[in-house]
Amino acid sequence: MIKKMKKGYPILEINLSSIYQNASIIIEKAKRQGISIDGVTKVTLGDPKVAEVLIKAGVRGISDSRIENIKRMRKLKTEFTFIRLPSFSEIKEIVNYADITLNSELNILRELENFAQKMRKKHKVIIMVEMGDLREGIWDKKELEKVIKEVLNMKNIELVGIGTNFTCFGGVIPTQEKLIEFSELVENLERKFSINFSLISGGNSSSIPLLFKEEIPKKINHLRIGEAIMLGRDTAYRDPIPGGRRDTFRILAEIIELKEKPSVPWGVINEDAFGHKPVFKNRGIRKRALLNIGRQDIDTKGLFPEIPDIEILGANSDYLVVDLGEHTEIKLGDIIGFYLNYSSLLQAFTSPFVKKIYKEVNS
Repeated sequence: MIKKMKKGYPILEINLSSIYQNASIIIEKAKRQGISIDGVTKVTLGDPKVAEVLIKAGVRGISDSRIENIKRMRKLKTEFTFIRLPSFSEIKEIVNYADITLNSELNILRELENFAQKMRKKHKVIIMVEMGDLREGIWDKKELEKVIKEVLNMKNIELVGIGTNFTCFGGVIPTQEKLIEFSELVENLERKFSINFSLISGGNSSSIPLLFKEEIPKKINHLRIGEAIMLGRDTAYRDPIPGGRRDTFRILAEIIELKEKPSVPWGVINEDAFGHKPVFKNRGIRKRALLNIGRQDIDTKGLFPEIPDIEILGANSDYLVVDLGEHTEIKLGDIIGFYLNYSSLLQAFTSPFVKKIYKEVNS
């Protein structure tokens, strides 16, 4: 059983050594192919300790989707890219704190230019193009060329790259054919405008399978990688990173009730606290535990118990209910550990009720 700590639970344990190993493997593999890696920290709520580990591992820069996160990490010596499209309401802060932004709207780019001039700053931008996943990006060729033409004439905006995104909304996988199509689009733009983009950003952790097979077209020289580093797997097929680690994070919760109870509720059954009508299988009297973690802390569907044969039955705001099976050794007050998927990790970092502890690099 996990040794109990003095601080209260739930606790998110952050294994910085494993994160460093995953980042190093990916960065080295990319470097041999002329590709630089930005470490994406948004799932960690812009955790400065995690970002510092990524910088030590050799990322080109840090990318995040919230300006509050970038402000939190700003003391670190690296380049910061804001990877959510800017909104009018936050442009002043973005120009102040972010070095690069991803963009797809000309009116936003004009406003970035306006604030950059007022603040006497140069602001770098990457124009996003749509390659089929239907999240951010310019799809129409004429619109794309119009945007690039105007941006090239801006005084305080520097067009440093072209980017695209895959898998995050439509589930479209970045095949080699898709990336060749993207590369050809970039080459055509460079010829038309007589420029060379310094950053040609070919996607995110869903491009990892192509990276390890060395099938990414040579034109692409940049990837934005988050989940593959944080959880040790790609996002296209959910396969482990070769040589990577999966023990990067785990959540620890305390048993606060331990009793034998019927496996099916009795009485008139309607909806639960979240508007769902639960379904139960009659398995007789079972040893059940309530843990002090719930849906206000994590996505409970994204938890995987460390101890074999423990089954998660469900959760409400404050409790996780588990069937302990034949584990007679488990006692009231014991700590149960769980591994997390991306959704659960995101929520655990966001919850103010989940405490964070760190396993340092080389500890």
